[in-house]
Amino acid sequence: MDWVKKYNEWMHQPDLDARLKKELLLIEKESEKEDRFYDYLAFGTGGIRGQLGVGTNRMNIYTIKRTAKGLAQFIADQGVEAMKAGVVIGYDNRYQSREFAEWTARVLASAGVHVSLMARMCPTPELAFLVRELHTFAGVMITASHNPGDYNGFKVYGNDGGQITLEMAGELSKLLSAIDDELTIKADSLISYILAGDVDLLDEQADALYLKCLAEVSQNKELAKQAGSQLSILYTPLHGTGEALITKGLAHAGFTHLTVLASQADGDPGFSTTTFPNPEVRTAFDLSVETAVSDGAELILGTDPDSDRLGVVLMENKVPVYLNGNQVGVLLLSYLIEEAVRQRKDLSDYFIAKTIVTSDLGKKLAEKYQLEVRETLTGFKYIGEQIKVAEKEGSKIFLFGYEESNGYLIKPFVRDKDAIQAALLMAELSLACKQNDLTLTQKLEQIYEEFGFFLEELDTIEFPGKIGLQKMSDLISLIRQTPIMEIGHKKVLIKEDYLTGDKLFMATGRTERLELPKSDVIKFVFQDDSWICIRPSGTEPKCKIYYSTCAGSYEESSTDMLAMKQSFQSLINDLNREPVYQTL
Repeated sequence: MDWVKKYNEWMHQPDLDARLKKELLLIEKESEKEDRFYDYLAFGTGGIRGQLGVGTNRMNIYTIKRTAKGLAQFIADQGVEAMKAGVVIGYDNRYQSREFAEWTARVLASAGVHVSLMARMCPTPELAFLVRELHTFAGVMITASHNPGDYNGFKVYGNDGGQITLEMAGELSKLLSAIDDELTIKADSLISYILAGDVDLLDEQADALYLKCLAEVSQNKELAKQAGSQLSILYTPLHGTGEALITKGLAHAGFTHLTVLASQADGDPGFSTTTFPNPEVRTAFDLSVETAVSDGAELILGTDPDSDRLGVVLMENKVPVYLNGNQVGVLLLSYLIEEAVRQRKDLSDYFIAKTIVTSDLGKKLAEKYQLEVRETLTGFKYIGEQIKVAEKEGSKIFLFGYEESNGYLIKPFVRDKDAIQAALLMAELSLACKQNDLTLTQKLEQIYEEFGFFLEELDTIEFPGKIGLQKMSDLISLIRQTPIMEIGHKKVLIKEDYLTGDKLFMATGRTERLELPKSDVIKFVFQDDSWICIRPSGTEPKCKIYYSTCAGSYEESSTDMLAMKQSFQSLINDLNREPVYQTL
């Protein structure tokens, strides 16, 4: 795209939004102008996401209208019935989320697509649920999930309530590539479409439908009803959307001793009390821990702004124990297995799904009970697809899905990660342990003792701007092309390249085909079940490197982790023209 031409189009657009025009006039550097206009925000595997601001490469009302127009064209191409089934739209607490949702509704309605619009902010899993419940053709969630406050996004769901398939994403991307009139897309007022019956508003009735299904997540309803009030829970929505459904859902189950952190209960789009509204990050719980120490809470639950990720902090003798996503996942899985055994279910009839960058500890646990494990690419959309495949085959029943980045799903009435479901199950697990005079830390230690001490860490390398994306691509290509036989005194047993689809056995040179879809991911597996995986982020200009070690003790696993990380970081510095890691 000719960025100078597009920049001038925006600069000379007479009715350009006043706020964006002011921002545009303040840009002086040519490099920044180019970064904002060299292309449109890429429509990825689930939608678009980016920083708020002026330009085709930013989130604003014009890039939203363009994306909505492309979606409307796609739906129209499917026929009249698809247009009647329409789209349900939700939005979170972020800057301009409501405005973006309303513009999406207006553009879709102007094209003859029926719209159901949430009347107030809602969690992403509730939106995903409503696609299935209302039998709409698609869903749109305006959210940037756990990204910083200056981000927003447009996330698309298919008619099964899961994130759109790669095929649908490709078709939408193709349609969008032909749309370059974002500045002149028009639509009537929202109220006119509401009065005409083209847009319906949803509110309390949506919550009631979701909460009815949420009750089925409980594995031991009697336990929660009888003793739930004995567990003291502190919950923080991190200024996001989760408060209403989590407080109602847990209270209905029996967890009535639940306090919401008041300072983070409002829908503040600036996330003024935390630097990162991400429950994967410990600092997101600073205020929660401080309150829990003074108030005596035993369990802290935190959800990200759109309530699809859950973070957990245990308070043991008023000392915080931070659980990572892998640990929460294996604890929830362990509880689901124990309850299935108690209820005399045949676990060979069930399956779990996890991503390839998630710890293998859960896999070891599942294998003990002949529970099938299905591994997917990174992203919960692939876990949702496995549920659909299993239903179509009529083979196995879904028990649990999870990923290391704090995403969990228990019941498939939602086909995406659901922190509300996970919060309810975590509360029930905590109560069950308390009733047995066992802490969750002790429960986790028992699992480690049986299956090995698994340790996981994540490294991120930032590559900002247009040039940054090319640098990131070059680095991963170098790693792909370099014959790496040993990392940190560990011999590489297998190299899995998900872009070429090859699984290479290093000792013999034998290859097998990987069964997963192609993706720019490389994974090195070692003989002791340790591994390293590198991939570009799907939502941010970052390269992510996942490390996993397994040993007979925490100390041994920790030592292995340090050596493996240092060796791989040195390797990256040697391969890259510019040192990525300054101090090693």
